[in-house]
Amino acid sequence: MAQRIFDAAVVGAGPAGCSAAGLIAKAGFSVAVMEEHSNPGEPVQCAGLISPRCLSIASEAGHTVINRLRGARIYSPAGNPLDIMGKEAQAVVIDRAAFDRSMLNRASDSGAEIFAGTRVKGIQPGPGFSTVLGSADVKARLVIGADGPKSCIRRALGLDEPTFMMHGIGAELRGLDIEQDRAMVFFGRELAPNFFAWIIPAGETTRVGLCVRGSGRTPSEHLAALFKKSPTAEILRGAKVESYHAGMIPFGMLARTYGDGGMVVGDAACQVKATSGGGIYPGLVCAKYCAETAVSALESDDFSAKALAGYHTGWTSEIGDELGKALIMYRVFSSLDDRQLEDIFGMLANPDITEIINRIGDIDYPSKLAWTLLRKEPGLLKYAGKFLKHGILEM
Repeated sequence: MAQRIFDAAVVGAGPAGCSAAGLIAKAGFSVAVMEEHSNPGEPVQCAGLISPRCLSIASEAGHTVINRLRGARIYSPAGNPLDIMGKEAQAVVIDRAAFDRSMLNRASDSGAEIFAGTRVKGIQPGPGFSTVLGSADVKARLVIGADGPKSCIRRALGLDEPTFMMHGIGAELRGLDIEQDRAMVFFGRELAPNFFAWIIPAGETTRVGLCVRGSGRTPSEHLAALFKKSPTAEILRGAKVESYHAGMIPFGMLARTYGDGGMVVGDAACQVKATSGGGIYPGLVCAKYCAETAVSALESDDFSAKALAGYHTGWTSEIGDELGKALIMYRVFSSLDDRQLEDIFGMLANPDITEIINRIGDIDYPSKLAWTLLRKEPGLLKYAGKFLKHGILEM
């Protein structure tokens, strides 16, 4: 195979990688998008729940929406429900494989060349070009790692590893008749240690899953327990499992998301909301800064770490503070036992507090709600010491 030379090589064809690739190609540079799977978008490793804000960035993916949710029924560790409902859609359920293909098509239409079924093992820097090590013979002036939680590009650039690695598993079900305008979320150390479980209505099917960390049992064992233990067992009774999917979610704020010759974006850069595990919205936001920095570097022919540092400065100025606060909130949440969580649920059940959640709750920017609730509900202040210790609040 003849060696191919590109201005930029993007490793990974997820939403963040494809968004960055399309923007760079649109600026007139040659871009290779290298995806290890033969069918980009598969296998699905995501619950497929995003904020409507994502579609304002990826408007061409609007046709992938399956359902719109106005809220959620959240269950405490003891099984006590709390209903959170807004007037407008707070989240949308998407066909994730179709969403990814839509983003890939946009990159291709912008001029990027797609290398599907191409596994990348790393990069070898060289004078002026980096060799992309893998099943395709490609060199590029600049390499962008969008290759997920276990990114080989992140490792090749000498960047930090994630602080936490969450392990998720989910299933697609048929045969359930549940309310279509709300998801269900379940907390509890026994059910889903250090995170939560969910049931998401998706039209003709229902998605059930969970994420865990630090458990003595496998994610599969925790998923199986959802069909056996209350309250999830009663809800899932009669369901038929059609398919399973699994994946990992990286939590952590990297000190740098760039190095000599390359940058990382999306899950590879831990650009994930630690309160929900969602990475599509922050990945799309950060992809814009990644592409802008790439275009500037290509125009100046300077791919040094110093030249690429503006990427990190840019995305952190827009969304870094929120992602950092979400990580702190996750640290606090994972330090609480079920008794403490039950206490918090009791406070949130106050109608005045529920009204605030319904009015200003935002899955992309949860710190705004957290701060408002701490000011409104004095009982929550006994947990605020953990926030103060980590520096999330200034009082």
